[in-house]
Amino acid sequence: MKKILLVCFLLLAIILTVNAQLTDTKWKNLMNIPDPYETFLQFKKDTVMINLVSDGMLIETMNFKVSKDTLRITKLSGMSPCTEDIIGVYRFEIKEEKLTITAIRDNCPERATAFRPEAWTKEKI
Repeated sequence: MKKILLVCFLLLAIILTVNAQLTDTKWKNLMNIPDPYETFLQFKKDTVMINLVSDGMLIETMNFKVSKDTLRITKLSGMSPCTEDIIGVYRFEIKEEKLTITAIRDNCPERATAFRPEAWTKEKI
C-alpha cells in the first residue's frame, strides 16, 4: 500500500512540475502576425495571452495544456483567423531561460507560421 501511495505521489509531482514550467511565466520574441512584431507570451494557469510589446495590445488569448514536451493550444478570442475548434500541437523546450516553440501539427497555418524558430527570452512578471 505504501508503494502505491508513493508512486501516486511521484506521478502527481511530475505532472505538477511539467505544467508549472509555463504557468505564470512571460516570454518575449518576434511573431509573424503577419509581419514581424515584438510580442509577449504570458502564460497563466491554463491560458496564454499574446500582447504587443510596443503598446500592450492584446492580440490573442488561447487555452493551453502541457504534456511532457508538448503544448496544445486552442483559440479563445483574438484577431487570428483560427477558429476555436482547431487544436495546435507544438513541441516546446526551456533551456537556460530560453523557450523554443516548434509546430508539430496545426490546421491554422497563420498561427503555425506566426511562431518563429528563434527562442523566446524569459521576462520578469
